[in-house]
Amino acid sequence: MKTTLLLASLAIAAVASAAGTTYLEENFTDSNWEDRWTVSSAKENLGKFALSSGTFQADKESAQGLQTTEDHRFYSISTPFASVADNSKEDLIVQYTVKQEVNQECGGSYLKLLPEGFDASKFDGDSEYAIMFGPDVCGPDNRVHIIFNYKGKNLLSKKQYSVPKDSKTHLYRLTVHPDQKFSLLIDGEVSEDHVEIEKNWDVYAPRTIPNPDETKPADWVDDKEIEDPTHVKPANYDQIPRYIPDPEATQPEDWDTESDGDWEAPDIQNPEFEEFVPRFIPNPAYKGEWKPTEIPNPEFKEDTELAHYKIGGAGLDLWQVKSGSIFDDIIVTSDAAVADKYLDSWKANFKTEGEIVEALDAQLKEKQEKEAADAAAAAAAAAESEKKPEEEKDELDEEDETPVATEAEAEAEVKETETETAPEAVPEAEVVAEVVEEVKETKEAAPEVVEEVKETKKEAEPEVVAEKIVEPEVKDEVVVEETKEEPKVAEKKKEESAEAKHDEL
Repeated sequence: MKTTLLLASLAIAAVASAAGTTYLEENFTDSNWEDRWTVSSAKENLGKFALSSGTFQADKESAQGLQTTEDHRFYSISTPFASVADNSKEDLIVQYTVKQEVNQECGGSYLKLLPEGFDASKFDGDSEYAIMFGPDVCGPDNRVHIIFNYKGKNLLSKKQYSVPKDSKTHLYRLTVHPDQKFSLLIDGEVSEDHVEIEKNWDVYAPRTIPNPDETKPADWVDDKEIEDPTHVKPANYDQIPRYIPDPEATQPEDWDTESDGDWEAPDIQNPEFEEFVPRFIPNPAYKGEWKPTEIPNPEFKEDTELAHYKIGGAGLDLWQVKSGSIFDDIIVTSDAAVADKYLDSWKANFKTEGEIVEALDAQLKEKQEKEAADAAAAAAAAAESEKKPEEEKDELDEEDETPVATEAEAEAEVKETETETAPEAVPEAEVVAEVVEEVKETKEAAPEVVEEVKETKKEAEPEVVAEKIVEPEVKDEVVVEETKEEPKVAEKKKEESAEAKHDEL
């Protein structure tokens, strides 16, 4: 898109039509920008510029511009026009875009139009300029500057225009008309349209002054309101006292009349008293605030060459606390069609940028909420870990207070423990049975699962019992039953053997 605009504008310039002349059309599409722009040598340690499209953009090629790269730095760079711009007979249009991805705490992003014959190597904050235009932010001061140099003085606009405060690309256009009027567009929206420069800038002495020979007439009525003559006090108003002695007050018992004098009850607000407030009405004889008539100011002299300049170049002379401003599509022309093409391109990209910013904001919000939740969980875990040592300490203290068991009690407890913890083959076999039962319930057990069950069962049974299981077709639950009955058979044989010996005796 940017390349297309550049080729189209070059074609327009070559035609040299009556539409106007383009003095500067810089969109930083190539790496040769340093051949066109000169860094000032008037100051040391100036901040450096670099080409950048920013961290997000609607179109990377179109978004590429000149970016400030170092915080807390002055920047001074300028470029000459191919020919001198003279706006005495045609409009002078200054338009460019600025993108500030990082919130600017204090810094300017304005453009200066420099007079014919300026010295680029000495360009700095003290250099003369014709017009300074663009955003400037520092603390509570937030305004789009329009400063005209008139008779050696840089005159600041009395009216302020706010700077958009976000990370998107914003477009600024100032048009200085040859009839001492100006127009202002911010992001394509009209802020001023053909307004007299003298209204917003103190360029002249007042056109008129109050007649010094006039005085206010003696019968001039300048009271806006008078008391309502129909609103009068109640008939007995003056006889009703505001305060009366407190009827409920009594003389103290220790009051000594001889030493304290006669006792008097304290005053209280009279409940029957109602203050009268006069009512005011508009004065029918009011003539308004008196002012002497205005007469032509003998000191006033209109300048038909006001805001007419011969401009030889443009420059960026800035101080920035936070760097990152991206300047792009700097246009100085008398042809509105050239500026409008860049405006149309900006509008399309601005809409896409807005959608990108919304998505980024949503991601950031989600991240912040997650971080907040993680931080809260970590804090809760830390609080819980701090609580555990205290609880463990309390448990240890309780154990220390437990009475020591006697030797006999200890032995009995050991025996009981041994009895309770003696290994049994049955529980493990039950586990195997449960697994088998689960396999049965599925009715679709894989052979591998059955093999695994068998292996588990073999490990759980005593070796002697395992040797007796020789028939592969015996079901698992039968094997389990045999395992359970085997110790009983052995016990029965022992009993029979003992009875036989007893009979022999």
